[in-house]
Amino acid sequence: MSKRPTTTGAVVARLRRPFGGLRDTPIWAKLGLIMIVPTIATLVVGITGLVGNLETQSRAERARILANLSQVAGQLVHDLQNERAAAAMVLGTRDPGALSRNRAAYEKAQEAVDRARPPYTRQRSALARQTGNFRDVLNEIDANLAALDSLRNQVVNGKLTLTDAETDYQVLVTRLLSIRSSAAQLAGEPTLSDRMRAAAEISRIKDQLAERRVVVHQVFNQNSYTPKLRADFIATQTGQQQAENAFDTVATRRERGLYTQTVTGPGQREAAIYQGELSGKVDEDLRSLSFDAAKWDAAMREQADLVRSVEANLDAEMVRQATALRDRVQRQVLLEGSLLLGVLVLAIVFAVLVARSMARSLRELRQGALAVAQYGLPQAVARLREPAMTSQLSPTQVAKQIAEPLPVRSRDEFGQVTEAFNAVHLEAVKTAAEQAALRASVSTMFVNLARRSQILVDRLIGHLDRLERGEEDPDRLAELFQLDHLATRMRRNDENLLVLAGADSTRVQREPAALLDVLRAAQSEVEHYTRIEFGLVDRDIEIAAHAVNDLVHLIAELFDNATAFSPPDSHVLVEARRVGDRAVLYVEDKGIGISADQLADLNERLATPPMVDVTVSRMMGLVVVARLANRHGVRVELRPGAERGTIADVTLPESVLVPRAVAGRPAEAAERGAVVERGPAPRRDGDVPAGALPAGAAVPLPRPPAEGPLALQGPLAFAGRDEPTVVPGLPVRPNAPAAYSANGAGPQPAAPALNGSGPHGPAPRGIPAWSDLTGASLGP
Repeated sequence: MSKRPTTTGAVVARLRRPFGGLRDTPIWAKLGLIMIVPTIATLVVGITGLVGNLETQSRAERARILANLSQVAGQLVHDLQNERAAAAMVLGTRDPGALSRNRAAYEKAQEAVDRARPPYTRQRSALARQTGNFRDVLNEIDANLAALDSLRNQVVNGKLTLTDAETDYQVLVTRLLSIRSSAAQLAGEPTLSDRMRAAAEISRIKDQLAERRVVVHQVFNQNSYTPKLRADFIATQTGQQQAENAFDTVATRRERGLYTQTVTGPGQREAAIYQGELSGKVDEDLRSLSFDAAKWDAAMREQADLVRSVEANLDAEMVRQATALRDRVQRQVLLEGSLLLGVLVLAIVFAVLVARSMARSLRELRQGALAVAQYGLPQAVARLREPAMTSQLSPTQVAKQIAEPLPVRSRDEFGQVTEAFNAVHLEAVKTAAEQAALRASVSTMFVNLARRSQILVDRLIGHLDRLERGEEDPDRLAELFQLDHLATRMRRNDENLLVLAGADSTRVQREPAALLDVLRAAQSEVEHYTRIEFGLVDRDIEIAAHAVNDLVHLIAELFDNATAFSPPDSHVLVEARRVGDRAVLYVEDKGIGISADQLADLNERLATPPMVDVTVSRMMGLVVVARLANRHGVRVELRPGAERGTIADVTLPESVLVPRAVAGRPAEAAERGAVVERGPAPRRDGDVPAGALPAGAAVPLPRPPAEGPLALQGPLAFAGRDEPTVVPGLPVRPNAPAAYSANGAGPQPAAPALNGSGPHGPAPRGIPAWSDLTGASLGP
């Protein structure tokens, strides 16, 4: 009594079940599984750092673009501030000479703005991704720049007041200045953001100076220092002071020193004096001022240029720092990416080296096994088909002689597997040799049985022939003919066994024969010979001597099948024509036909004769036709008829035909009266009893016409025994029984009974299809 599996064993089995598929995994996949965990860990760590660096690189690139945008926006703002001041002078001047000079200065300021716009447009286009508010600011700036030409025309034509013009310019300048504060927030790098804020505060300082410059122009335009203008003037001073304080907070010591050292000089002192006078003035009268609008504008312009130089210096430093940050991050990304790639490559190379040392022997074993399976073993089996190989040596000796072992290159497990495969290969060849010997024994057994049965059948036919010669009663003679026909079919079965065994027929044909004679001989071996009708048959087609007997056998099988598997009241039409160097034979019946799948299967079997096995016994006729056709290169193909039934298309190659130049000699021999019989002994006319046609006599044939194809209508008819038709070299015999005419002139063919019965017994019920090749015709 077997033991039940323990709990531990069940647990182990359950644990092994999920990994059972690893047994079928290739060796390379198994080796790859070893590297999965460390590779994944390396990839996770490396890719995480690489993704972070890529994000940093993206931010650095964005900061660089923002820095460049702030730089070009600063130059554009500076030029717009100068253009605004020039516009104020144009709108505040009434003297024609001064107005002309101010308009020229205004046009010059416009040219500077126009030169600064393309760089800004390029940098603005380079900024791909933008946040919502910043995108709106940039779009508004684009709209203001588009409307700048209209503003200029209104200024030149005097259609705007100074206040309105200053307001329009100030909106554009303010929005351009907001780029700096937005860029400082979007930079994403603290140090770079501080540099951007410092530059933004410098821009605010310069903007307050620019607004103060316009306020004083308004004072001169109104020729009065009104309280509102005084408040605006003081507001610009307050704004400038706040911007300077903010600059001191975010700027570095170097930046503060740069501002202190740069914003100084005569221009700065003159602007400070003018601003001091306005700051200390308490009334609206301008006559006490020591300067006019031109001097004021020149001093403020020089002071703005000084502040602009500081702004440009900070912008350049900001762009340089942003570019350096971008380059540093790029180098870091490339370095980490290269390290990650190098680690992966190193891991792959190491895995490949280890796997190569492990899998080399396995690969050689696989290639050797495939070579044995695809080439070595088939060649060995092909050599085993040689009779001398299996008859002279034992299976073990044959296996050792033809089985080539694989080389054993190592003593490890792979070498042991190679040795085991060599042992299996040797045993397989030994088994194949035993099977070849067994097949040879079976074939020999078929041949011996067929030969013995042929001897007995020939003796039986001989006895029947003697009885037929001495019998004068037509009824008894008809029964003897039936026995004669059965004996003939038994002999054909024996010949089928010889064909299956691969042996040649015992009968040897030494002379060629006309195809018509071959057809007549095949017809004489068919039970329902009266139903076979001949159509157009070319009389110049002759069959070579070595193929006559096999073609008679092949065509007889086709005739037998066509008559057996078609209605008993129908006829089988036979035609033969020469087509070039070949000849084509058609055998058409009127059966129910074959399905397309069955037809394809049968044609495949006819084209490639199957090996002898159990199924061959059920379709012997098919295999015999296929083997006989393959022996002589004849092509046999089944195809559906025009209306119904099946057509057997037999193509005779040039190798089985007699050339046209030598055709006709058998006909001449026939006229000389040479008769060859199929029976065991020749017959003499003196042995024929009156009114009887003995078995084994030559088939009487009508004389062919002088030229052209021979058209034969109806079944084979027997002529009188006094004028036998000569069939040169062809062993034929009328195996079917014959019915006698009323006057006793000679036997006439029994016509098929239309009512379902005839001289051979009742007709079979239910006409089978041609596809049933396992029956009595192409079967045994």
